[in-house]
Amino acid sequence: MSNLRVIASELVPVYADEQGNNLVNARELHEFLQVETRFNDWIERRIEKYGFVDGEDFHSFLSKSNGGRPSVEYILAIDTAKEISMVENNERGRQVRKYFIEMERRAKEVRNNVIPLDERQVRMELLKSALEHEERLESVEQRLTEVTRKVEEQITLQHHEQYALQKAINRRVLDLAGRAEFQQLGFDEQNYITPDLRKVKRKLYSQIHRSIKDCFAVASYRDIRRCDFEEAMKYV
Repeated sequence: MSNLRVIASELVPVYADEQGNNLVNARELHEFLQVETRFNDWIERRIEKYGFVDGEDFHSFLSKSNGGRPSVEYILAIDTAKEISMVENNERGRQVRKYFIEMERRAKEVRNNVIPLDERQVRMELLKSALEHEERLESVEQRLTEVTRKVEEQITLQHHEQYALQKAINRRVLDLAGRAEFQQLGFDEQNYITPDLRKVKRKLYSQIHRSIKDCFAVASYRDIRRCDFEEAMKYV
């Protein structure tokens, strides 16, 4: 019985549950009626004498204890509270019974004054809810795209991409070696003048790798980000 809210408190607090039922705490009613009989004896006698049914006319539960023995509490339906007040047959009983009747009348007026939504309003509310859901979904997708982009920026080339880039570098070196004007020359066995291709290739490899590192700000071509792979292939 923890989800109760107070809807009136002039004489005795009147509560409402999630279903809109009006309820009264029996201990608070006992206190207002100024009954001399001990509470537990009083409420048990009333329940037995008038045949009140647990789960229909009232609900009982154990209160939370601060170290002592927990006590039994009773939450009464407002009709039960009215009947108990009436049978007290005193001024306070009559006074609080009239109060309960007035609280019921007020609650009924509130329920009757609630104007139901027409079909157009219902559709507008559904459309509004759908648009809000779509906006939230778009916001989530945007954040996901941003996170994905940041992750992609941090991921370096995979093994097959490194292999492809290295092959492109090899092809570029062979192409440049075949067309370059060589400064270092040697003589083969038939005394023909031929360039020293090994030295030329080493120099070209060094130049290309250094150029790649400078262009993409990395320590090695293997550290190039995946998102820059296509650009690196074109650069080579």
